[in-house]
Amino acid sequence: MKIVFLPLQKAVVLLAMSVAITGCYKTTRSVQQVTAPTTVKDATVQDLVRQLDGNFDAIKSLNASVTIAASTGGGRTGKVTDYTSFKGYILMRKPRDLRVILQVPFLGSVAMDMVSDGHDFKLIVPSQNKARIGTDEVKTPSRNSLENLRPGIFFDSILLKSVDATEFVTLTDSERALPPETRKETKVEAKTHAVHIEPDYDLAIIARGTDPSSNILQTRRVIHYSRETLKPYQQDIYDDAGRIVTTVAYSNYQHYGEIDFPAEIDITRPFDEYALKITITKLTPNQPLDDEQFHLEIPSTMTIQKMD
Repeated sequence: MKIVFLPLQKAVVLLAMSVAITGCYKTTRSVQQVTAPTTVKDATVQDLVRQLDGNFDAIKSLNASVTIAASTGGGRTGKVTDYTSFKGYILMRKPRDLRVILQVPFLGSVAMDMVSDGHDFKLIVPSQNKARIGTDEVKTPSRNSLENLRPGIFFDSILLKSVDATEFVTLTDSERALPPETRKETKVEAKTHAVHIEPDYDLAIIARGTDPSSNILQTRRVIHYSRETLKPYQQDIYDDAGRIVTTVAYSNYQHYGEIDFPAEIDITRPFDEYALKITITKLTPNQPLDDEQFHLEIPSTMTIQKMD
């Protein structure tokens, strides 16, 4: 019998390979377990655009009883201030008429009354005997975050606008992790502390920049859809510099008349550092609203501040 002796280096390599192949050369780490929905709905970009346009066209006006809570501050100031919630009313009529009335807690008197025609607004605060007037566009931001709140933010956040003929759309498929407090946990999730992963669609609405001859496009909005329900759960609104200036979260959809509408709308303005939580307690869509309901007379005794 002929005995073959391998060089030492080659023998070591073969030994290492045999250890790896037999599975002894490995480690196992624990990671957080995830669960996924049992039913996932599919849609094309055309389906979602048709749904978006149809829902927007179906609403001519809204008359809502609401509770609104505000907070200001954030990372730049190093603190957050939460304000007492107010009950009130929001009236909206296309194309851009808006009225927001908030009431003093327990007393029911007017704490704030604001109207807008989509271009100019008026606002009165009876307890301060003051009024503010200006345009819907903030030109000179105030150090007081809530003074940068303009009527257009309500309109653009509450109603998801349809896609304009000059805009383009793209669709991507992604997913999000849902924390336990946002949904009812299954037994498996409660036992293993698993995270529920929900697939979603992200519909980006894009337009050409200021130079129509350029090939540069600007993102205007991104609407995020749950693939369990095919309903929007978030909208990101961008400015011309490509920053997300408003994030709106939609939840607790309810059936009002012939429309499904979110009963909870959370508006965050990261650069202005304020947030609004709107809870709808009653909503009547497409009720006839007349011009008088969007008329606000400023008392002659009030001090008027012009907002730029």
